Amino acid sequence: MTKTTLRGMLLLLAFLLVLALIPGMVSEFNLNLITSMAIYSLFVLSYNILFGHAGLLSFGHAAYFGMGAYTTIILFKKLKVGLLTGLLAGAGSGALLGLIFGLFVVRLGGTYFALLTLAFNQLVYAAAEKFRFLTGGEDGVAAMRPKLVLPGLGAIDMFSSVNWYYLVVTVVCAGGAFCWYFTRTPLGRLNECLRENEDRARFIGYNVYASKLAVYVISAFFAGLAGALIGAFQEFVTVTFINLDKAAEVLIMTFIGGAHYFWGPILGACFLTWLNDVISSWTKHWPLIQGALFIALVMYAPNGLSGLVVGLKDRLIPKVAGRRAGA
Repeated sequence: MTKTTLRGMLLLLAFLLVLALIPGMVSEFNLNLITSMAIYSLFVLSYNILFGHAGLLSFGHAAYFGMGAYTTIILFKKLKVGLLTGLLAGAGSGALLGLIFGLFVVRLGGTYFALLTLAFNQLVYAAAEKFRFLTGGEDGVAAMRPKLVLPGLGAIDMFSSVNWYYLVVTVVCAGGAFCWYFTRTPLGRLNECLRENEDRARFIGYNVYASKLAVYVISAFFAGLAGALIGAFQEFVTVTFINLDKAAEVLIMTFIGGAHYFWGPILGACFLTWLNDVISSWTKHWPLIQGALFIALVMYAPNGLSGLVVGLKDRLIPKVAGRRAGA
């Protein structure tokens, strides 16, 4: 085992230990805020599979997020399904919608891809507004999340913020681990190859259409899972889960965090969720501050917060090494 691998494992164990201890160190309000950060981290990871790794700028990712949330809440309310069943159904509905839309959008690229995803997002948004008997329209639909039933452990009360936090962290960590592993698989490597030169990948024999469709469905699945989690967490879903603000929000999170690093979007999701919570308590014009921050980062820090962190690390490490050599 190399030193780099050992260091990475120790950092991972320390991170998991901190996650396990957080409920005992923060208030219930801050615990709920951290839970939201974790859910949006999964959402931006699903988006970065398309944007950061495949180079596909999508303006329609909120459709799968909202579909997952609507499916879960409606099943809770209408059919009284279990918690895990509702979450899996939400993720599956996101993947199914991604498959249907992906059959059309992955044929295109660049500006045409972006505009078509935007059109499909607005289609889902309009459907959610019109089918009020099912979605509640702008009023939304609400349902209490059921208890978590596990074999051998019985029913676990999920109204507890601590129990819900541990469930969310478990699901998000598992989803994040899969997304990280996906980038190391042949399909994940091909995904990056398509970003760099799609024509070359097609020339050497890869089925570009099928590959892009598979990546698109995987991305939609995890977006649907994130939507199912946030819907169950808030016990309420409305059309704001699908509108252009939500589609832009995931893009801004990814840009702010830095799409060139796997953990960059996570940093962006946590930072922007925290920032929105803080500045919204100060002023009702908080979107202006968010927009100004986005513009500043695009202009002066194109690699996002993760780029700033890595740049700071690169500056500090040579100085430390130089001092040790001099000593």
